[in-house]
Amino acid sequence: MQRCEITGKGITFGHQISHSHRLTNRVWKPNLQPVSIMINGKPLRVKVCTKVLKTLKSANEVEVMQILKANANTLSPRIVKALNK
Repeated sequence: MQRCEITGKGITFGHQISHSHRLTNRVWKPNLQPVSIMINGKPLRVKVCTKVLKTLKSANEVEVMQILKANANTLSPRIVKALNK
């Protein structure tokens, strides 16, 4: 399933409403982009949503670690494992 590895943002469900107001199911997927981040001096390739990508582009390694600690409860197991090494 598509999910941002930092914020936990995932697929959202809802209804598509036609002109005649008939409801059909639809899905909104997050815009995930692969990016490489430095964790403890080692690069790790993760998929993040574009909002996080914009934040990470302007951040240095110390700020990236602060972002990861701020989102500690939504991190993917891969990132948690890399942080604990």
